[in-house]
Amino acid sequence: MLQLNNITKSFSGVFEPVLKGIDFSLEPKDFCMVIGANGSGKSTLLKIISGEHKPDSGKIKRRGLISQVVQDVNRGTIPAMTLLENVALSQMRNKKPKFSFYSRYKKEVMKKIEALNIGLEKYIDQPLGALSGGQRQTIATLMAINSGGQILLLDEHTSALDPKMQVTLMEYTVKSVLEQQLTTMMITHNMEDAIRYGNRLIMLHKGRIVVDIRGEEKAKLNAKTLLSLFHKYEDQSLLSGGENVH
Repeated sequence: MLQLNNITKSFSGVFEPVLKGIDFSLEPKDFCMVIGANGSGKSTLLKIISGEHKPDSGKIKRRGLISQVVQDVNRGTIPAMTLLENVALSQMRNKKPKFSFYSRYKKEVMKKIEALNIGLEKYIDQPLGALSGGQRQTIATLMAINSGGQILLLDEHTSALDPKMQVTLMEYTVKSVLEQQLTTMMITHNMEDAIRYGNRLIMLHKGRIVVDIRGEEKAKLNAKTLLSLFHKYEDQSLLSGGENVH
């Protein structure tokens, strides 16, 4: 479904290449957690996969539509449009537009928003720009998951939420990914989430994949083991917060 061969990427003003010879493949239904220190290349890798950035060298093969949620809450939604309009439009990616689709989709959209169980349905006809950053990030996630894409890319998609909402949105995300059998890559700085979710985990260090664990080996991971792997390459830099995003 996705294959990267010897992908490199540099940016002007950055001394070292951000990605250095990435070889990586993702099989259908893979749920891959991505960890690494600040500036290790995680966000750049997802942007290469989505097509937002072009690699300097190497080849990439993709099959299927890609949906994504990024850290920036100002991207992925249209603030001037209502919640209903945003979600309905996200479901029209492969369909011919019709002027009457808002009323047709309202019941379906309401059902999806109610499934989040956080009370956003009362904002169904409000401009999305009137919602908080965390609420907009939640809607952007719902849109990406339900847009019909076969590959889902999540770049710290819970980062703008308070701790309680982070748990709620993560549970919704994982449930949806498994039910819809989406092929997923999820960047996280939360070690517990990296261990708990997904059938595969990769760790980036200075633009290279240095750890790739899957299947039974991934299922046996514990916090001590994962931290020791991380410390081997980056000491405590995972806990320093933020991300050098390109």
